Amino acid sequence: MLAASQLERVLPEAVGINPKGIEGFMELVYERQIALHSFMLLRHGKVAAEAYYAPFRRGELHHIFSISKSVTSAAVGIAIGEGRFGLQDKAADLLRRHVVGEVPPYTAQMTVEQLLKMATVYRRAPYSEAEGWINLYLTSPPQHPPGFSFAYDTAGTNMLCAIVQETTGQTVHEYLQPRLFDVIGMGPMEWKTCAGNVNNGGSGIRCTTDGLARFGQLYLQDGIWDGKRVLPEGWVARSTARQVDNSGAKTMLDGKPGYGYQFWRLRNNAYCAFGLGGQFVVVMPDCDAVFVSTANTQFVRDGQQQILDCLWEALYPAMKETPSSGAGLVNGGSLAEADASSSEGELAKRLASLQLSLPPGQAHSYTVVQVNNRTYRLQDNRYGFIACRFEFADRSSSLSFTRGSGAEEVVLDFGLHHWVTGTDRVFSGTEPCCSAATWVDGQTCILHMHLLNTVQMVMLICHFEADTMMIQIVMPGIYFNEEMECDLIGVVSL
Repeated sequence: MLAASQLERVLPEAVGINPKGIEGFMELVYERQIALHSFMLLRHGKVAAEAYYAPFRRGELHHIFSISKSVTSAAVGIAIGEGRFGLQDKAADLLRRHVVGEVPPYTAQMTVEQLLKMATVYRRAPYSEAEGWINLYLTSPPQHPPGFSFAYDTAGTNMLCAIVQETTGQTVHEYLQPRLFDVIGMGPMEWKTCAGNVNNGGSGIRCTTDGLARFGQLYLQDGIWDGKRVLPEGWVARSTARQVDNSGAKTMLDGKPGYGYQFWRLRNNAYCAFGLGGQFVVVMPDCDAVFVSTANTQFVRDGQQQILDCLWEALYPAMKETPSSGAGLVNGGSLAEADASSSEGELAKRLASLQLSLPPGQAHSYTVVQVNNRTYRLQDNRYGFIACRFEFADRSSSLSFTRGSGAEEVVLDFGLHHWVTGTDRVFSGTEPCCSAATWVDGQTCILHMHLLNTVQMVMLICHFEADTMMIQIVMPGIYFNEEMECDLIGVVSL
């Protein structure tokens, strides 16, 4: 992997951004309790603002979910530019050797372009990552002719990866490494694969916030990086334009202004790569700017829209045409190194000290003295827990569960109105996590846990009544299914 030059860091005024807009953005995120993990704002190719919400840190890999689709779109564009295949080529023809049986007539007509704009033959496509998944996609009964309507289709993006691999002899990751990732300095990344060693183009990438920013900047620059054309001429304009009506989409992104080739259209002539839970690469050509975020908004339906609303309400208006005089570069590579005695220094310090949004509520309740260190015998439950015990303390509290005959105890550590980092031993087994709890009323304590690698949330709603308590387990996200949600009911053990 080639070494990459660092993106230039500047004070916001140097690129015509009012710092109050950045402060306003952070205030809106705080007021709306958005679980933002990081954000970066570039203008004129320079980083004007960058922040990581502890415990998330700069340089860490983060799941970007369906932003992977937009990276796959770039791979398709490069492959088409090299003459490997064309937009109007039939997917079934390109993958014929993977088909066992007959391809239905509608599916046989489906083109690469129709896969790109998610106007396939399926209202809900068959999805699998196991052996034979390509054959499953091409031989399952279609619901309608291709090209007629938009339907979100992660399996279809995986098919695009299969096409690139079939026609180049390399995985998409291998194919893009020298052609795109090394050129723009995308940095460390991981890309999950399906059976057949085909990259999961729909949702498989983990990378850094900096890497996402570079990808967005490449598109803002019409596919050119340091004077070298990376994406074929015209591909950026074509792939980010409105190619299909997406009024039937179940995801809300600035309404539903249209869909391109694995890119979403937005208001203000902008477009974005979007991943579940608030992963964004927003390109704003009219401002010569790129905004990037990582987050977990899965607890709120269409919670990703809150991030866009904060962007449009605070950052977008703050972009001015003429830089203020006297604004200059920030030495090193972090805005936190700005002069702390200046207003810019105060902004930099705030950007460097952000923490993951805390759930609303109080750190204390009168109920603590009644329930602290008491053991509750639990009714039968899917986890096999037979008892639990709360221990509330100022710095680090804990919830302990006992399994089986009582020989095994698993402990979840958390902070009261502050985050405690550790390892989740209860639900995932070994994943790094951060946990915090607040009392939302005198008898109800809500514990939030963020699993840091999988971008998964767990919420335990704990309610106490006399000698009885109930823990409602809620798991917003894609890695834990509804079967893992249940109620634990316990009575004080005498």
